[in-house]
Amino acid sequence: MPDRGGGRVTTSGSMLYEGGVDYFRSQFCKPLLHADFVPTTDAPFKMTAKLGIVDDDYRSLRLQCTPGILRRRNGSRPAPPHCLIITAESNCALLIQEQSIRLKPGTAVVIDGSCEFDLILERDSEQRCLVDWLHIAQGTSTLFPQIEASAMVNSEAITTYIRFHNDLTINGHGPDLAGISQPPSFDHLIEIIREYLLRTALPMQHDSDSQFYEQIKLYINEQLRSRELSPHFIAQHFDISVRKLYALFERMGISLRETITGLRLEAARRDLESGTKKVATILLEHGFGNPSTFYRLYKKHFGQAPRSGRAKAAKGSER
Repeated sequence: MPDRGGGRVTTSGSMLYEGGVDYFRSQFCKPLLHADFVPTTDAPFKMTAKLGIVDDDYRSLRLQCTPGILRRRNGSRPAPPHCLIITAESNCALLIQEQSIRLKPGTAVVIDGSCEFDLILERDSEQRCLVDWLHIAQGTSTLFPQIEASAMVNSEAITTYIRFHNDLTINGHGPDLAGISQPPSFDHLIEIIREYLLRTALPMQHDSDSQFYEQIKLYINEQLRSRELSPHFIAQHFDISVRKLYALFERMGISLRETITGLRLEAARRDLESGTKKVATILLEHGFGNPSTFYRLYKKHFGQAPRSGRAKAAKGSER
């Protein structure tokens, strides 16, 4: 039976909240979501929220309300490690760590619960905002170690699964989804999200590595004549450890030593072809103290002896 005084109805494993915006803030947002709610329209406030709690490990929430902003700010007492998974059937915007993320229907976002954020709920054609929200009593470092503050999930199959899982948790039944082959479970839901984030993170990591690798190569080129050029010198400039520097070059399929040697050989070849310096001077300027070592490395790198570069310079001067 409805509790008319408090505006709360308890159903099988779920709670249904209905009331005004002040009630929504004080009795629902702050104690359960650790957030405030700010309406963004003058229209009368309407809200329906269903909550399902499972073994204190996670909560499922289905929220439908008029447009507004769910604003989460860390209080004086830090919250225990947890993460949030949010998907919407209407357009939303997430503002987190000076980033703005568009959350369209068919997408989800994983959020580190320790981060402050604004979730802007926008109206759709039916003048409503519908959000599915999972609160999980574990931090992202445990469940999703490859993300820091937030990560997008651009998978309609996963968002459908989240809604299906919420239906089961909140109402005890869900729609008939022929596309889902495995019986729904919380562990399976977390696993498919984890696999998705891992697959999408790999190419992004490679792109990031490639850009950083090119930046380091450019810096090495600028410092080739410096006697201080060393792994420690490079790592210090980019504010990373020498270990991370070596690991980056290993992921790019080449060692740091080979890269520095190759860039020195290419610079030496340019000087040889210019014909303006003695060979001994070129060797010393580019860090080759042993002529025999230089000749061996030069031939291995270019497939020909250093004298070919000097011969090319001589022909150029004759012309």
